[in-house]
Amino acid sequence: MAQEKIIVGIYSLAGCEGCRHEIVNLGDELIELLKEANIEIAYEPLLGFSQEREQYDIVFVEGAVASKYDVEKLKEIRKKTKVLVALGSCSFIGGIPGLTKNKNWKELEKVYGGKPPVKEPVEVSPITKYVKVDYWLRGCPINNREFVDLVRKLARNVWYKQGERRFEYCKEYALNIEGKLLELDGEKCIVCGRCVGICEKIGIKALGLINRGIDIAVSTPFQEPFENTNCILCGLCTAYCPVGAIKHKTTIETVQKLLLANGKKPTAYIEPEALATLAEVNNVNPGKIIAALKYLGFGEIILWSPLLSVHPQVGLSIIPVSEAEYKYVSMFYPDLRKYLVKPPEIRVPVNGVVITQCVARKLQSDYILTTREVQYLLKKVEIEEMKPIKPDRILLPRTQGYVKAIGPYEVKGILEAIRKGYIKEGTILLYICPDGCLMGGGQPFSKNPIEVCIECRYKMLDLVGKLYGIQ
Repeated sequence: MAQEKIIVGIYSLAGCEGCRHEIVNLGDELIELLKEANIEIAYEPLLGFSQEREQYDIVFVEGAVASKYDVEKLKEIRKKTKVLVALGSCSFIGGIPGLTKNKNWKELEKVYGGKPPVKEPVEVSPITKYVKVDYWLRGCPINNREFVDLVRKLARNVWYKQGERRFEYCKEYALNIEGKLLELDGEKCIVCGRCVGICEKIGIKALGLINRGIDIAVSTPFQEPFENTNCILCGLCTAYCPVGAIKHKTTIETVQKLLLANGKKPTAYIEPEALATLAEVNNVNPGKIIAALKYLGFGEIILWSPLLSVHPQVGLSIIPVSEAEYKYVSMFYPDLRKYLVKPPEIRVPVNGVVITQCVARKLQSDYILTTREVQYLLKKVEIEEMKPIKPDRILLPRTQGYVKAIGPYEVKGILEAIRKGYIKEGTILLYICPDGCLMGGGQPFSKNPIEVCIECRYKMLDLVGKLYGIQ
């Protein structure tokens, strides 16, 4: 008596159909497999089979769930089949379609001319959220050799417990990118995408994901050094990277030699935002940070801003607070250069060190430390035991009457307004970093959640102003 054929269906939900194409790409081997295992593919439109059956023995489902139609169809398929196999990353963990999570679905209506989409969308999810999955084939796309192996086992009615295993391979090489200021260590990178996200948020997009599978990596365009791309060297990627894979080049050793040298103690020029943040992350009075800097070996401590070297021009002035904003305007708004004032020039005096929240400022001297570098030095100091003291001098510019554009959206908005002629005079300060210099690329990491961190830093900056009479 002839064995009954095993009826198979292959379906797609929200996905690129790449996994199904991997099956079709088996070609003659697929035909031989079907004969060998006595299998009939009843439904697979890519192969010309489009008549659905009331019952299946095995169904493969590719893609994630993205609409109410997908949910209903998936539940219907589950009822019809004895075995359900999740085909590829999209079906099992959401994959690429899952990246649309929390997007504004109203934006989708624009594709349909302002009308609701034909299939009512739901939050994109893997099929495992809605139905029981018996087996899965991982990958983007799947490895069709694993497909062949699974089909042979199921055809022989070999049921087995599918488990996890270690990768049988690792990266053959790491993609490293060297630069004058920023560098990427591919060995450390976990491809979390946070650096790519913040770069996109500020409108630069100098970082992106390349390759697929095990070779996926973060890179600049064509693996060029950062300064050869449209990167503005704000350094926010270094602050958002959770593993230190992207970092700015440090000059801690250079400054330490200065601190340990015999002779006159070096002077520290510290920006208000840097002082406020160091106080916030260490949860101490700002005066204790000044005392701790003295303990490290600094002589005079000056509360200072590089904006002292910037002078507005008559009429309309666009003042970038650092080289990052200057590069941003120059690259993306070249028609506004006539209003653009040169970025602050940091003339570090002999035996002087600048402490700043801004990574871009480090382009100008080896004697400039970010607050993150200073925080490293402060680990050796019992800050809480310090007695608060005031800075020796305060050298800050007057900025009353200036318009401040803080964050990428405000910066872009005000530049667009100038371009359209809505703003024709005044002095405008540009701060490209989200929430301004308090969340600059060179700032140390806070122990508080990000939203609490911002609020605490603003309060600390207000305290710095009240303590030292800053308007």
